[in-house]
Amino acid sequence: MPLIPDVEIMTIGDELLYGQVIDTNSAFMGQELGKLGLRVRQITSVSDRADEIVAALDQARQRAQVVLMTGGLGPTKDDLTKHVLARYFNSELVLHQPTLEHVEGIFRRFNRPMLEVNRQQALVPANCHVLFNEVGTAPGMWFEDQGTVFVSMPGVPHEMKYLMTHEVLPRLQQHFQTPAIEHVVVQTVGLGESFLAQQIEQWEAALPRT
Repeated sequence: MPLIPDVEIMTIGDELLYGQVIDTNSAFMGQELGKLGLRVRQITSVSDRADEIVAALDQARQRAQVVLMTGGLGPTKDDLTKHVLARYFNSELVLHQPTLEHVEGIFRRFNRPMLEVNRQQALVPANCHVLFNEVGTAPGMWFEDQGTVFVSMPGVPHEMKYLMTHEVLPRLQQHFQTPAIEHVVVQTVGLGESFLAQQIEQWEAALPRT
């Protein structure tokens, strides 16, 4: 694997394609990945169709060494991501006991009955590394396959942010030994874009390639 990998972000869900939900997840991930010096090469949105998710995974692994996915991990019938990933990585779904106990605790805390579909939230592909989701019911999943890292996270923004912050970013930084990058923002006032481009032309030319 390269020292600094290319990253692709993949968001899964018809609601994104129909404009019913605005994709704030990609913006957050892009910002946080940039702080580690990781380059997002492409952001892809995919519908809740198994064949389209598989095609997107095949294409993503040609472009990137890290593929970060959000969405499709809920309890409803159109949440296919986990099942697709199990087939894609030639695995089967198994019960992850710590997640099941966590989900049961959530339902006890809110004094609500737990349905079978909620229990199924604790099913994960047998060959993934489970990323424990402290703030929700669907765990994250980390796969490594033929030189590419695939990570699947819930689409709920606060759950994705928790997993990115506590699990995914630290693992990526350790896995690829990425250097920290400092971002400097220079604000200008009263200058048109074309005039500003001339003013900073030599400065831009002197910047390193990265």
